[in-house]
Amino acid sequence: MRLKRLELWWRRLWIRLLVRLMRRPSGGAPDWSRPVRVLFLRHDRAGDMILSTGVLRAIAQSHPTITLDVLASPINAAILEGADYVGDVIVFDRRRLATYLPTMRRLRRARYDAVVDCMVTAPSVTTLLLIAASGAPHRVGIADRGNDTAFTLTVPGDTRPRAHMVDLLAALAAAFGVDSQAVDRRPSIPLTPDEQVRAEFAWSDAWDDVSSRRGPRVLVNVSAGTTARSWPPERYVAVMHHLQSLDRSATIRVIAAPSEAERGLYIADRGGGRFVATPSIRDAFALVATADFVFTPDTSVAHAASAFDTPCVAMYLAGTAERWGLYEGVGASFEHTAATLDDLSVDALLPAIDWVWKERIVSRRA
Repeated sequence: MRLKRLELWWRRLWIRLLVRLMRRPSGGAPDWSRPVRVLFLRHDRAGDMILSTGVLRAIAQSHPTITLDVLASPINAAILEGADYVGDVIVFDRRRLATYLPTMRRLRRARYDAVVDCMVTAPSVTTLLLIAASGAPHRVGIADRGNDTAFTLTVPGDTRPRAHMVDLLAALAAAFGVDSQAVDRRPSIPLTPDEQVRAEFAWSDAWDDVSSRRGPRVLVNVSAGTTARSWPPERYVAVMHHLQSLDRSATIRVIAAPSEAERGLYIADRGGGRFVATPSIRDAFALVATADFVFTPDTSVAHAASAFDTPCVAMYLAGTAERWGLYEGVGASFEHTAATLDDLSVDALLPAIDWVWKERIVSRRA
C-alpha cells in the first residue's frame, strides 16, 4: 500500500511539472473550415479504442476539411482497420523505450494542427508528453481535471457520477462544433468480407452446410486479461450446460486468448462446445458479430458485443459496470459485489442469462 501511494504521488508530481511547462493561453477553437490535420491519442487498451470509435467518427465527419489520424497501441490498432473515417494509424508501444523517439519525430514531421487528449477521467504522464511532442498549436481536452492550462481548448465533461465511458468520450466532440448530445456515439467495428466468411465457417461443422443451421449461436469467451476477472473453468462449463438446456439446438463456440488456448480447449470439451482459435483480435470480433448470444467477463469482447448489438451477459467487478458495462442495453452487465470474480457463483448469474435469452433470443425467433 505504501509503495502504491508513493507511485501515485510521483505520478501527480510529474503531471504538475509537465502541465506547468506546457502552459498555453486559451486560444479557442481553430478554423475548422480550412484543411486541418487532427491527431487523436488512444495508445492503450483494445476496449478503450472500441468505446472511442463513436467520438472518432463524429470528429472526422464534423467537417469535410478534417483529416483525422489516430495514435494507437499494438493491442488496439487493428480495431481501426477498415474505418474509412480515419487517415493514418500510428502504432506506439509505450512499454518499449526505443519507440518513444521515433514516434515523436514522426509526429513532428506530420505537422498536426490539433491534438486530442483521450484521457477523459484523469491526466496521463505519457499522454501529456505525446501532446507536447506533437507540436500541434491546438490542444483539445476535457476541462476541470487539473491540467487545463496544458490545453488551448477545453470542453465541459459529462459530470454525471455514473456516466458511461462512451458518454464521457463523446463530450470531446463539442470542441469540433458537434452537439455531443445528438451525435451517434455507439461504438462500431467494420469487418471485411473475408473476416465474416471465416466466422461463418467457424460456426459450421465439417459435415454441415452453414445455411442449414437452425439453433442459436452461442459464443463463450473464457479469457479475462487479469487475474481478478478470471473465472473458474468448471463454472463456464456449468453455464454452457445451462444454455444447452434452454435450447438443445444451440451451437456453442468457445474462444480464448492464444496464450490460454489450452484452457479454452478444456472448457469447450467439458461444456459440449467447440473451441475456435482466434489468432487475431479481429477473428474474435467477427465471431461476436455473427453470434446470437455472448457470455464473457469484462473484456473487449463485451465492448464488441455493444458495437455489433449482439445480446450479451458480461461479468463485472464491483464498481465497474456503470462506467464500463454493455452500452445501450445490448444485454446484462452483471456486477459482482467483490473485487474478484473468483467467488461469483453460477446460480447468481442464471437470472441475468435467462432474462437476456428470453428478451433477445426467444422473442427475436418468435
